[in-house]
Amino acid sequence: MIASSLVATRLADAVAHWLTIGREAYPEVVVEPEQLAQHLARLDVAIDAEHPHAADLYLACACAASEPHALAAFDRELTPVVAAAAQRIDRTVDFVDEIVQVARERLLLGAPPRIAEYSGQGSLRSWVRIAAMRIAMNQRRDRKRDMLVDDEAFFDIADDGNDEQRNLARARYGEMCSHALRTAFGKLTARERNLLRMHHLHGLTVDELAPTFRVHRATVARWIQNARERLLHETREGLRERLAIGEATVDSILRQLEGNIEISVSRLLAE
Repeated sequence: MIASSLVATRLADAVAHWLTIGREAYPEVVVEPEQLAQHLARLDVAIDAEHPHAADLYLACACAASEPHALAAFDRELTPVVAAAAQRIDRTVDFVDEIVQVARERLLLGAPPRIAEYSGQGSLRSWVRIAAMRIAMNQRRDRKRDMLVDDEAFFDIADDGNDEQRNLARARYGEMCSHALRTAFGKLTARERNLLRMHHLHGLTVDELAPTFRVHRATVARWIQNARERLLHETREGLRERLAIGEATVDSILRQLEGNIEISVSRLLAE
């Protein structure tokens, strides 16, 4: 009986500490102790330990409950994050406005809303940023705006030779190179495609990605490196088989890809 009472007291003290942190960051946002405790328990967050994103979890809990001041705080602090993420995919005003609206609906509405899934593995800003970019990429795909590869930017064959020779080289190899790249990208796993997209297109660092995948930053770095190497290997093999040429010739053709051209992940991803 006494032990049970002590546990209840410690739990109440821990919840009170979380509430203090949340209310210091968002004085106008109201979250009830039991509501916060249940929210953290559902996410399997240790309530009796210090947490680097306690205030973010407090706000997310309130947003999931549609607390008016919390929603206002989201609009004030996180809607600009959504807009900035959308602008990295398409800078047109109509597109950005559409993504802001869609993201707000998907993250804040529903039963429960998606923001209830935020578990504090990283900052709420990073979580919203990644979610907004995924929404923007999907919306752009649905509009059929994205190309799998920009042949002219991807493949600029000649370091020497005249314009006629360069044009002949592009005409001969451009389509085959694009096909090989598309095929190679299709062989990557969904995780590999997502990692390349988030790292190279969206500029997320391994430190930002590690909490999303719940692994160490070194693991994320290794995954990204392996995905890039696999993409290059599969592209090289596909081009070699398609053209019936040797390794040296393939390496010559792909020199610009390997050394000077950063693959545009946004144009490689079909989704």
